[in-house]
Amino acid sequence: MQVPEMSSHTDGAGTSSDQSRQRSQAPATDSHAAELERLNEEIRRVATRATRLLEVTAALSEAQSVEDVTSVVLTKGLSIVEAARGVLVSVEGNRIHLLGARGLSPGLLSQLDTVTWETEVPVVQALRKGEMISIESAEEFREKYGGVVQGFEELADMQTYIATPLVHAGETVGAMALHFKEAAAVGASDRTFTLLLAQAAATALHRARTYDAELNKRRSAELLAQAREDVLGVVAHDLRNPLNLIQMTAELMIDEELPIERRKQMLGIAVRAAKQMNRLIEDLLDTVRLQAGRLSLDIEAVSVETIVRQADEIFRPLAEKRHLRFEAAGDVGTVRADLSRVSQVVGNLIGNAIKFTPENGSVRLRATCDDKQVEFQVTDDGPGISSDSVPHLFDSFWQARLSDRRGVGLGLTIAKGIVEAHGGRMWVESAIGAGSTFHFTLPTFS
Repeated sequence: MQVPEMSSHTDGAGTSSDQSRQRSQAPATDSHAAELERLNEEIRRVATRATRLLEVTAALSEAQSVEDVTSVVLTKGLSIVEAARGVLVSVEGNRIHLLGARGLSPGLLSQLDTVTWETEVPVVQALRKGEMISIESAEEFREKYGGVVQGFEELADMQTYIATPLVHAGETVGAMALHFKEAAAVGASDRTFTLLLAQAAATALHRARTYDAELNKRRSAELLAQAREDVLGVVAHDLRNPLNLIQMTAELMIDEELPIERRKQMLGIAVRAAKQMNRLIEDLLDTVRLQAGRLSLDIEAVSVETIVRQADEIFRPLAEKRHLRFEAAGDVGTVRADLSRVSQVVGNLIGNAIKFTPENGSVRLRATCDDKQVEFQVTDDGPGISSDSVPHLFDSFWQARLSDRRGVGLGLTIAKGIVEAHGGRMWVESAIGAGSTFHFTLPTFS
């Protein structure tokens, strides 16, 4: 039987149909391959970020201080979530404290350091709402926050803004704000990584704050123990001498045959020793009050002329007795001060100047004024103070001349503390062979 031959038309038609089907399937196959490649790339990206997030979590678990946590979050943490800028704040009671930021100008940083619960910025809004908030365009950010904080409009150059509270065991410990260049940052995986970073940061911040609090307690305890040892040392050494004098003179005065003149002499020694002990005890008490922040001040309007005049009346006779020239001048308005305490400061500075200035030298008290403060200066022609000693002058129980036991090294510490309690400051300018000038300021009365 003869098999019929297929026509060329049929072959042509069949070939043409197959080619047509192949051409129609090719775009679909290419599209599927591209989609598969995109999914694979996203999986690789997520896997890489997950690995790096584990590294960040490990770094946060090792961070001991709040400063360490802040550094990790604003460097490695921002890199993980691919944020261009970041802000981290902590919450302590009713106060919001800026821990740090990356990508912000110094001026804006100082502005953000003053935010309160009422400030309308994303990081504070996230705290108030207790949930993540997002702004998905520069236009939306500019519209909502452009005029809220001075300079804040400079941040409206991103595509996505996210702020989220940091919550540990139900307690809000802070908040984090992130700025992204790409709009993709609002995707599900991006939000997930942001939330994971926020959770790790919250845990680390809570732990670090506890660590810092314990560290501060330990430091305070160490300082208290050292201060106690210092005080005991002073009491043991410096109170012993006047106490021994009082005991010795009392024993001598028991002798009924002691001549009257000698009895008066012994009584004078005992009185001076008692005054020395009383002055030392007052210095120790003032030091304790200053360290505890309990120094009481009776603030009133005090004329500078009164301060200068009293100093002149008290110290001019002492200076003349030591053959020193003494000058006191300055009638430059009124200060907000406790007159008794300021006189204590002036007396300490002038007393030291007279004590260390050689005969025929001079000691000067001057006062000058600007709109906000009065500056007092006590200058002497003494031997001066070495640059190595200057940083220690205001330390407790420190003396440049270890052999000099005319004081216990508390006077300048107390004087500086009194000035600072008034809202002023104290400093010194000195050089070997060129004398010294002690400065301190007090706020003007207005």
